[in-house]
Amino acid sequence: MIGVILLLGINLISRLVNEKATGKLEQDKKAALVDLFSKNRIYTFGIIIGIIVLLVLNQKLKFIDFWIAYSIYIVSVLCLIIVSNYSSYKKLKENDFPEEYIKSYLISTSLRFIGIVIFFAFIKF
Repeated sequence: MIGVILLLGINLISRLVNEKATGKLEQDKKAALVDLFSKNRIYTFGIIIGIIVLLVLNQKLKFIDFWIAYSIYIVSVLCLIIVSNYSSYKKLKENDFPEEYIKSYLISTSLRFIGIVIFFAFIKF
């Protein structure tokens, strides 16, 4: 329960940092954000759903030990987050977003990453 509360709290702070930074952008840059990341969100969501489905299938069919599967799940989710955030960072740089926005974006994504790591650390089965 503590992990969930911490995850939600950290995500709220992350969202506030991101919203404040986005509010300082010019209208054309705000519109560009939607165009830059709309496709990525769909792909990332699909990959996460696939990872979760594989974990659940493994629990039902017991292909490999639960803790090995769970470890693979955690590593997969964390790698996906790192790769997608790095890709987003590159897109922001390539599209000449202000350094202040990029810095806020990095703080926001780092907070979310920390929240997820804390959440995984507190999960007990």
